[in-house]
Amino acid sequence: MSRIFIIGSGVVGTATGRGLIKAGHEVTFVDVLPSRLRELSKEGFDTTARIELPDEAGFLFITLPTPHDGRHYDLTAFDNGVATVGRALAKSPVSHTVVVRSTVPPGTTEDRVRPMLERESGLRCGQDFTLASNPEFLRAASAAEDFRFPWMTVI
Repeated sequence: MSRIFIIGSGVVGTATGRGLIKAGHEVTFVDVLPSRLRELSKEGFDTTARIELPDEAGFLFITLPTPHDGRHYDLTAFDNGVATVGRALAKSPVSHTVVVRSTVPPGTTEDRVRPMLERESGLRCGQDFTLASNPEFLRAASAAEDFRFPWMTVI
């Protein structure tokens, strides 16, 4: 069983978190929207508006919104969340794995997320924390089902 934080609890984050809970993992949903946290709390899920990492290694799944018009992505919320994750890593005495699950352009994890996490945390990727990309292929109308029975998994 792994300790997992879902950073961004919209469609992708909620489907991912619920699926990981069903697989036996301990999951905390993190979001900036109080209404979203209230709804998840009502369903019995562990929720918080702030990332406070435990003294045990875990996973942080970044599942933040990245709206796009087909060619251009708005990574404002995504960047804010990545910076917050970096600051949380800085306070942790143990190494964690950060997993980018948001829909982002190719190269974003290595060219944007890694430098931002290193800058915000003061840590080094590969030494002090691990970084992975696990793109999601979930449809909004069937996200939970798509998570449980993916037509493709990329890591």
